[in-house]
Amino acid sequence: MFKHNNSTEIISVGEIDHRLIEERLTLPSTQDSDLLLFELTRNQEYASYLILTQKKTNTQLGNEELQWLNLIISYLSVSLENLYLIRKMSARLEHLASQVPSEDTANDITWFRKLMFELQEKERYRIATDLHDTTMQDLFFLKRKLAALLDKYSDDWQDSEQAKSLLDYIDIINMNLRQSCFELHPYLLQELGLVRTIDKLIELEQTTLPFEIEFRYGGIDAIESCDIEMKRHLFRVFQELINNAKKHSNASKVYFNVSAASGKLTVQYRDDGLGFRSGQDLVREIGGSHIGLEQLKSRILSMRGVFEIKSGQGSGMSFNAAIPLKEGRTA
Repeated sequence: MFKHNNSTEIISVGEIDHRLIEERLTLPSTQDSDLLLFELTRNQEYASYLILTQKKTNTQLGNEELQWLNLIISYLSVSLENLYLIRKMSARLEHLASQVPSEDTANDITWFRKLMFELQEKERYRIATDLHDTTMQDLFFLKRKLAALLDKYSDDWQDSEQAKSLLDYIDIINMNLRQSCFELHPYLLQELGLVRTIDKLIELEQTTLPFEIEFRYGGIDAIESCDIEMKRHLFRVFQELINNAKKHSNASKVYFNVSAASGKLTVQYRDDGLGFRSGQDLVREIGGSHIGLEQLKSRILSMRGVFEIKSGQGSGMSFNAAIPLKEGRTA
């Protein structure tokens, strides 16, 4: 269980009442309870706990069981604390990398930005692979089993309709997982190229977006001659701009253009949303999460590009970037 201010997050295994877990946290440590509570970590941002039910035999934990439990708790405490420190350090380093005072300094830490993005892409690939190889395969197996049961016991019309609705719901979950896998690991960049991959993402997103996207491009041969690393950065820039538009812009239309000519690639984004008043608003609204302004700045700077953001209250936002073309193999 993780507790942050007034909110809690519970990750449970087996049968356990979440309401009882939250109640147990409010009880004094000396008060008897059916749940065993162990504090794992406590820091400025959150506290974490391990909570266990009583043994099914209703017997006390033996000495050997307590020793193993204490060992597990110590490992969990160290792991969670290290994870917290690593995330905190990464966030500070990302912030530092995006707040460099000059272009020369920015070039000096290009290696760091590339390392950070490489680690992010590896983790995204790992998560996408796990989802595809485990959860999606489990859903496929579950659907086959339900379909077999539906064929076997199809006499009851009401039960048959309920089973069909379950199959449809599994298809929806599977479709959402496929979209998540694609966004985590845009494998089509190598197979189809940047432009068609962005088209595919728009096709997947358009049904749920609160605004219309107009995507244009020019100089497609020069765009697709970029190496795969640059294409991946440009795809992530598009993703992050669209995600921020969903969260903050309240726009009805978004324009996105990518073009290449005269050894330079330009990215242009514009929306008709709420906009913002000042640079401070920009940091708060777009940079509120680590995939906002700081990520955009870092990605553009890692490609040795320059960018400009403009906005006004009630007049939407525009983002323009220019990046020197670096041709390379696309596969």
